[in-house]
Amino acid sequence: MNLCCYLCGDPIQAGEVSDDHAVPKQFIKRSQPKVKGFDYAGVLPSHQECNNEFGPEVYCQKALVIIKALHDENCFLERQHRNDPTISIMALNSDCFPGFNERDLEYFKFIDVRHENYEKWSDPAYFTGKKKTNPKKDALHTALAVLTKSAAALLISRHLKIVPTYWRVVAVPYVGADNVDFDELLGPTKPFEVGIKAWIRQMESNDWFVVYKAENVLVYFLFLFSNDKAIIDGVSNIFEDADKLVFEGEHLNDLLGYEWRKI
Repeated sequence: MNLCCYLCGDPIQAGEVSDDHAVPKQFIKRSQPKVKGFDYAGVLPSHQECNNEFGPEVYCQKALVIIKALHDENCFLERQHRNDPTISIMALNSDCFPGFNERDLEYFKFIDVRHENYEKWSDPAYFTGKKKTNPKKDALHTALAVLTKSAAALLISRHLKIVPTYWRVVAVPYVGADNVDFDELLGPTKPFEVGIKAWIRQMESNDWFVVYKAENVLVYFLFLFSNDKAIIDGVSNIFEDADKLVFEGEHLNDLLGYEWRKI
């Protein structure tokens, strides 16, 4: 039987297979009990290169820390530069980002000024040539990429059994969902780890509805495989006041660096 990489969709030759965990390893801090429905969610075959290239997975927990911090008024302050109104500054409280090293800060395009004097970084010229960033958007897109990949892996391993040739996903993210539970509405599901759960339900249109909870971030996913426009309209009506973000691509690898668009 020929194996297919669930990340790129191409066949895997003998000796090239690399098992990729459906739920990111960094989410699981304990060994999983050998009880049905209470498992690590298993692994899916992938190319070693595809598995390694999914760099943002390493930063998913960091992204979740950023998302949580940016919804805490004690962790950030937003101001417009007094000498140059085209420059907006978000000052972050480093105490809210424990364990962030220089590489982490660079990945999320943060500018570390803790060792710079005020006169230097308050000059508009200091920001010339530096990459502009939107921490709220960049952290959210990084987390969404990993959570979408994981939700798709759960769909493939538990329900689809094949790798789709095209992905269209609508994501509706929320923050501050520490005590939310959907067991009564979508059926009981066992946690992979404290704060990490996923609920999956197939719709009559053969599309799939997935609720993924990681830490305090809750994402409603709609995996669209039909051409039923009414499904999109229904999601828009249900989540009228929330951001609805769309990913489209032939492969899950397309999630890497993807610029999610709003609908």
